[in-house]
Amino acid sequence: MPTTIERPRRVSAISTHREDLKTELDELEGKLAALQQKIQSIRGAEFPRLILPELHDQKNGRIDAQKLADFMAVPLKRLAEGVELNYKAVHRDPSGESFQEALRPVKRSLEYLHELFQKPATIRVWLNTPHPMLDGKTSLETIMAGKAFAIERLLGNAWDGVVS
Repeated sequence: MPTTIERPRRVSAISTHREDLKTELDELEGKLAALQQKIQSIRGAEFPRLILPELHDQKNGRIDAQKLADFMAVPLKRLAEGVELNYKAVHRDPSGESFQEALRPVKRSLEYLHELFQKPATIRVWLNTPHPMLDGKTSLETIMAGKAFAIERLLGNAWDGVVS
């Protein structure tokens, strides 16, 4: 019989201890966030960092259209035509200097999505999900229709908290 009485007390004590630890953890996380914000204000702007470096050619550092297409799970031909580039030229030199301007909004869109979702599979799901601000079209359809800048703007505005 004493075992029956003791068990609820131990469970209750453990439960109370967990709640105390959670409260302490919440307080520490709040203090940490405040300290990080203070450090950021002292340092000034955040150091630049490269997001999705695997989408760049290792030799010249430029965006690689083939790697971009592979990441998005679309054929290179479809991506090239979607951003209004000559497929044969892109196939020969996927990181060609003259292609960078067309590839930049696609890469930037993927950077926003990577910061939000981290997983490439989740990014691809988002790209293939109809969006109400695109009249029910997917972001991938919009990019492939030569309007990658629209997706970059949509995501950039959302990232900055601007209501479109």
